[in-house]
Amino acid sequence: MSSTLNLGASVKIIDVQKHFGRSRSRVDVLRDINLEIKQGEFVALLGPSGCGKSTLLRLISGLDTPSLGSVTIDETVVSGVDSRCGVVFQEPRLLPWLSLRDNVELGANLNPEKVDVDALLARVGLAGFEKSLPREVSGGMAQRASLARGLAVNPKVLLLDEPFAALDALTRLTMQDLLLEVTRESKTTVIFVTHDIDEALHLADRVVVLAQRGNGIDEIVRIGVEKPRDRSHVDLVPFRNELFSKFGIHH
Repeated sequence: MSSTLNLGASVKIIDVQKHFGRSRSRVDVLRDINLEIKQGEFVALLGPSGCGKSTLLRLISGLDTPSLGSVTIDETVVSGVDSRCGVVFQEPRLLPWLSLRDNVELGANLNPEKVDVDALLARVGLAGFEKSLPREVSGGMAQRASLARGLAVNPKVLLLDEPFAALDALTRLTMQDLLLEVTRESKTTVIFVTHDIDEALHLADRVVVLAQRGNGIDEIVRIGVEKPRDRSHVDLVPFRNELFSKFGIHH
């Protein structure tokens, strides 16, 4: 991928609040968020729609700023778009007039280290499709290219906002395993937004459950099952039941 791999970074979210609007029209999206993420940790964010999961990712990446509080990466306050972060969105967001290779090159151009883009595309299963346009490949392949673009910046922190939500079930499982593989090799810190409890259980070291909008963190669940995990492992059942019960679902 590059001549030197970044190790993951620690992330601290300290007394963070985020609101939109003023006075009577003010909407508190996040309030009293305190969270410490260790170097190389994989954290999944779960919670009801509108609770601020995506907003929190934007604050970590520097795409938005907290109304109160601060976010630090390796003890340095995030101010403005932070080059230590790579971001992968729910939609691939590839430029349609550029090949897959050229789209990934956009991420590589943000990396001061030399990146072997073709090797990176091969790493995510796109060897032979380097010259293809986004419209010429499947949704799963386009999302692989988006993941490669996020990795091309050689991020210390990889932020993913429901990146597999639009994929079919089998492709989604394949992409989950691919993500685990490539981030484990580089020891990248990963923060992953999902609505899928089983996805969170398969991927995360810890699952952070956000409460309803403006009510902070409801619970943090450490998944004490060694990775890589068998999705049907009996030891995951108590964690699954606990998380489903959080959303009022009997499973």
